[in-house]
Amino acid sequence: MAAASDEIVSLARRYQAGMWVVDAQLIQHDLEYDYRSGYHSYRTLPTTSRRQARLARLRTSLGLVTTERFIRRAGTPDVDRVAARLTAGALTGHPYDRDTHSLRVPDRMVGRDPNGPSPRPTVPYWRLLLPVYGIVPVVMGSGIAMVVLHGDGAWALAPVAVAVGLVWPTGRAMTRLWGRPRLATQLASGAGLIGFLFLTGAMYARNAPGTPRQAALVALLAALGIGLLAFIIRGLTWALVHSWFGRHANWALPAFASALALALPWFGGLLHTMYLRRAFGLPSEAASVSVYWQYAASAAPVAAALLMAALVLAFAGWMRHFHQWVNSRGLVITGIPFTTLVVVSISLLAGVVQFENAAGRAWADARSGRTPASYFGVQGRFVCVEPVEDRIAVFNGPLDTEWPLLTFGTSGDRVWLWDSRRAQALSVRLEDVIVTQAGQETHEPGRGLGAVAGAGGDAGAAAGRAPCG
Repeated sequence: MAAASDEIVSLARRYQAGMWVVDAQLIQHDLEYDYRSGYHSYRTLPTTSRRQARLARLRTSLGLVTTERFIRRAGTPDVDRVAARLTAGALTGHPYDRDTHSLRVPDRMVGRDPNGPSPRPTVPYWRLLLPVYGIVPVVMGSGIAMVVLHGDGAWALAPVAVAVGLVWPTGRAMTRLWGRPRLATQLASGAGLIGFLFLTGAMYARNAPGTPRQAALVALLAALGIGLLAFIIRGLTWALVHSWFGRHANWALPAFASALALALPWFGGLLHTMYLRRAFGLPSEAASVSVYWQYAASAAPVAAALLMAALVLAFAGWMRHFHQWVNSRGLVITGIPFTTLVVVSISLLAGVVQFENAAGRAWADARSGRTPASYFGVQGRFVCVEPVEDRIAVFNGPLDTEWPLLTFGTSGDRVWLWDSRRAQALSVRLEDVIVTQAGQETHEPGRGLGAVAGAGGDAGAAAGRAPCG
């Protein structure tokens, strides 16, 4: 009530209205029932014969007549009174001829008598289903816990006691729609559902891949994920409904989707470029990557950023629903966008850091002679390069023909290579060299970092891979 009063005063100040709240009292209003009757006005169908009269009644009962006017009036239906008022020019003043027009009240628009007794209040379905669905993770978790604690003696009985204790509350919640059933009915209903959920959890723990403890951890993470998802969806609903975004969603959503569809491949290409530059000093055109891999590369960091932004907005929605910032409107307007921008930036930077770590691992693998793992379509392989002529143009040479070189593919008429012994990138024209697949990795004794260094190269170059030729 205090929050509602503060909101009214805040609106008055915003529009410079000279008013304030002197007294506020909670008013109970029944919103579950509509006490108004709805009247449809239509042109009277011709009834010159008995057959036409029956057809007219059938069309009217089925609603197959064109409604020219719609009237709502409190109370039970009273067609004659409403028709008399319309004929006298009441309500909108629009002319109404009772000889050419008729009124009908559809069944779903029959109102209640305001002066009659109040109907019995109905219990919302979510209040009945929420306790039932709320026990699902608890009971299934009890079944999983019993399997996990099976070898711990008496501790395995604790989850069973928890499940047994929920039998009567669950049965009572399930049978509430039936009035006041007997205790035996409540216990039977609760025992059936609790037993099914308990056995489901136990069978999952026994038959899931891995150990029962691993299965329990997966189930716990799934339950937390579902709970977080419900928190975010409900919070977003309260945050966006009756907001600027909700009023302009018809163009804001398509604009956001279009911008995201254009930004994802650009960000994925940026990550691929950083991967090649950071690890091997190669340009982005050194690897031919499909646009689908660019989407895949950007999906993880962008999804994390959107999840964090949704979490912030969901928290804001919960705060808005409980009127926790009535007197802090300015702070909300500036704080929520700033916080969202911060968490999005941190998530994107975390994705960039992951690519840098992957680039570091790829560089270490290549220096030791191992083929780097594929990373979102960027796949390197070791090749042996033999020049066609004695002297060819080599960018950032010389060209090592004795040891395998790493390449990520061709770029037009050129091929980019990475010399693992010099840790340098070089490029040659494709028509000037013969490129063949290098031999497989070897594990010969004596071929290691020191052996490669003694051969005249830098330490760590192409160790564990057979030389070319």
